[in-house]
Amino acid sequence: MKNSLQHSASSPKHSPPTKRSTLLASNQLTKSEIDSLQQSKKSIAAYVQKELRDRLKKHHLEHLLIKA
Repeated sequence: MKNSLQHSASSPKHSPPTKRSTLLASNQLTKSEIDSLQQSKKSIAAYVQKELRDRLKKHHLEHLLIKA
């Protein structure tokens, strides 16, 4: 019994299968889809920055803004 416990404790555990790192060609985005997503990201970031700035000013906390 002792040998079986030592064996199981020293044997390497199996890792779960990993996902494939590449996508099938049919799942890849087109250049125009990527461009559209990047533009959406920029628009969202600009909106969030404006809202943050406005809300901090409203509460007199604009000093918390990082000046770039």
